[in-house]
Formats: sequence, C-alpha cells, structure tokens
Amino acid sequence: MINASLHGAPQPLAKGGITELVLTQNAPDQTQLLLPMVAHLSRSCQDRWLTWISPGPVDRGLLERYGVDTTRIRLIHINDQHDARWIVWEALAKGNSHTVIAAPGKLTKREMHLLEGAAQRGECQGLMLRMR
Repeated sequence: MINASLHGAPQPLAKGGITELVLTQNAPDQTQLLLPMVAHLSRSCQDRWLTWISPGPVDRGLLERYGVDTTRIRLIHINDQHDARWIVWEALAKGNSHTVIAAPGKLTKREMHLLEGAAQRGECQGLMLRMR
C-alpha cells in the first residue's frame, strides 16, 4: 500500500505504529470498553501473538467471558513499573506480536517516538493505555 508524501512522491505506509487510549480511572465500565477490543485482537492474527503487558495479574476467566482467545494472548506481568517502558519497547521491536497492549504511564514525546520506532521495526501495533 502506498501513501502520498507532502512532496508528492509515493511513500510506503508504515506497518507498525502506536495508538494511545486514554481511560477514565474511576469509571466502572472501562472493562466493557477494553475487553471486546482485546477479544477482537486475539482472533485477528493467527501467526503472531497479542501481547498484554500488565502491572498485575489479568483474570483469564474474565478474558474468556468476553470472548478472548486465551491461546493467542501472551500475558506479561511486570513487578517494577520502572522497567515497563523497556519491556514494552522490546515486545514491540521483536516482531513476534501483532499487537502489544500496555499501560506505561504518560509518555514523553521522545518515549513515544522510541516506541513508534520499535513498533515499525517489529511491524507491530502498540495500544498504550493511559489513565486520567
């Protein structure tokens, strides 16, 4: 697929990128918003993982109730939030995930740029969750 640049020359579209989803921290329906997306992503690509990097355990039964294919999701639990950005970068850049979901906190422009580069390198989509 080709995308026209500002100078008129066709440029190939990037196969990876970052999307940031801002969630309301105290709203009770955040699960109902997020988990159907996770379910869709878990079934969308059979040759690579859906990777979810989480600061705590994710209830596998809850995922299954929302239709998540738990055989296609890789859950990574991090104990140290300080290491989260590096782990997210690594998961994006490796190329063995079609999508990486994580909540690394508010990202600086530089950090977002580094994660976007990793996503392009791994031809992976990143879904960064941020609480407000």
